[in-house]
Amino acid sequence: DAAHELRTPLTALQPQVPLTERAGSPEERRAALAELRQGLIRASHVVQQLLTLARQEPSATPRPAPVTVALADLAARAAADHASLAAARDIDLGVADADAEARVTGDAAALATLAANLVDNAIRYTPGGGRVDLTVGVEGGAAWLEVADSGPGIPEAERGRVFDRFYRRHDTPEPGSGLGLAIVQAIADRHGACITLGDSPLGGLSARVSFPPAADS
Repeated sequence: DAAHELRTPLTALQPQVPLTERAGSPEERRAALAELRQGLIRASHVVQQLLTLARQEPSATPRPAPVTVALADLAARAAADHASLAAARDIDLGVADADAEARVTGDAAALATLAANLVDNAIRYTPGGGRVDLTVGVEGGAAWLEVADSGPGIPEAERGRVFDRFYRRHDTPEPGSGLGLAIVQAIADRHGACITLGDSPLGGLSARVSFPPAADS
């Protein structure tokens, strides 16, 4: 599967090289180089996603020592890191509500990747003028993080498949590797968390990651 996913962007790159070499004008050369650059970006993204996924495998070592992570800080960081992407797509992105008591113990870098992938996914599949909200809370001693959007959502029958590696909905216009939500699932599994997809109050999809209760709850 990994080789197949890498072959696609690399195959697309090959004809761009002779096109660049044969460019008859500066404009043609710039256009060919732009296509080549986009292909390299796509290939690099697939490689990075594959590496990130590999690091979440149960056999991956070494593991960083677990630390206490405030989900409110995680949400704020994810929103800040994606502010430029949201603005470029005319998406209203923000933290709607964040309980400061929502804390989990785990791999801080992996949890940041989980939040980032959920936010990135929500932004990319929400039409311009839409909205993406992050919410953090505690219920029954268990902390949770939710990302909700006003996009088209996912039919209930397909929601179980979106966490499969390399799965992409056939009607999606967005480019991607099909690994973003697989990475989210792998990180959630590592932390004993469960992911629930539902209908967002904004009209699109909501993805809630619920962590196990703290040991002293």
